[in-house]
Amino acid sequence: GRRRAVLLVPFATATAAAALVVASLFAVQADRTRDELAAERDRAREIAHVLAAPDARASSGRDASGRTIGVIASVSARGAVVTLGGYDDPPEGRVRQLWLMDREGRPRSLGLFEGDTPLVASGLDPASTSLAVTVEPDGGSPQPTGQPVVQLALKTVGFGE
Repeated sequence: GRRRAVLLVPFATATAAAALVVASLFAVQADRTRDELAAERDRAREIAHVLAAPDARASSGRDASGRTIGVIASVSARGAVVTLGGYDDPPEGRVRQLWLMDREGRPRSLGLFEGDTPLVASGLDPASTSLAVTVEPDGGSPQPTGQPVVQLALKTVGFGE
C-alpha cells in the first residue's frame, strides 16, 4: 500500500499543476474577453454618439469591382463611422489605413481597419474634404506610401464647406 501512495502523490501533483495551468489560461482568456468587451462597448458608445448627432448624414461610394466605402459623419460631433465592403484581406504583413484629407491634399491618419469592423474616427476637422484608404505595412504609416484604393468626398456629409 505504501508504494501505491507514493505513485499517487506525483500523479495528484501533476493533476493539480495541470488544473492550475488550465485555470490560469481561463483567467487570461477571461481578462482578454473583458478587455474585448470593454473595447466593443467603447466603440458602440462612439458609434452611438455619431449616429445620435442631429446633423449625422450618410454617404457611400462603390468602385467598378463592387467594393464599397460607407460613412456616417457628423460635423458637430467631429466624428465619422467608416465601413468597407467587398475587399479581400490585405496581403500578409499589410493593413488598410484610413486617412482624412484636407483642402491641400494633406493626409492625417484616422486609424487602421481590423477586418470588417467599422472604424470610428473622432476629432475630424470640419474643413476636411475626403476620406482615403491605402494599404500600408503592418502597424500603419505616418504618411501614405501608395495611392488610395478608395476615396470618398465628404461634401455630401457636410464637411469641407
